[in-house]
Amino acid sequence: MAPHRCRPTMAALLLVAVVACGGEPGPAGGADPAKETVPLAEEETNPRETMRSATGEFNTCLEASGYEFRGFTGEDQTDAAVTDDPGYVEALQRCNAQTGIADLRAEFQQSRAERTPGQIRETNGQILAVVDCLRARGWEVDDPTQDETGALNLRGLLQGSDVDLRGDEEARSCLSEMRLREDG
Repeated sequence: MAPHRCRPTMAALLLVAVVACGGEPGPAGGADPAKETVPLAEEETNPRETMRSATGEFNTCLEASGYEFRGFTGEDQTDAAVTDDPGYVEALQRCNAQTGIADLRAEFQQSRAERTPGQIRETNGQILAVVDCLRARGWEVDDPTQDETGALNLRGLLQGSDVDLRGDEEARSCLSEMRLREDG
């Protein structure tokens, strides 16, 4: 049997010509054309978690510089470590630049200022529940006071007490109960 020979057809010749002369279509000069991209869905972040994370990074940065957080400059400070220690001020500036904590604090304060009376009432109820929980577990906690918006400040209240949220499991559990009510 004789070998079968195929004659090139017009389609095959055209295919060879396209492949040989082909390449990526695009503008002359070898520049890449703009490619269309589909944006990935951004993960929704919880502002509270963002602030908590940045605060942790900020405190770690300060500790690596040999300082414990004592306050920010310009906040009616009377603590000499904040007002008179250039090393502390430099560490604050560097750690702020690394973490963006000052911008996050400004955003947080702005969001607090924009709360509705209903939101303030709800948060105040949660704070009062934390205070009641702490007192029921034997902690001496002053009565919370309101700011100019009518909101209670749990952080300021706890800073003036002997409650140790980092070191005492019972105190942390009171705060955790508040977060569960907040998220649920």
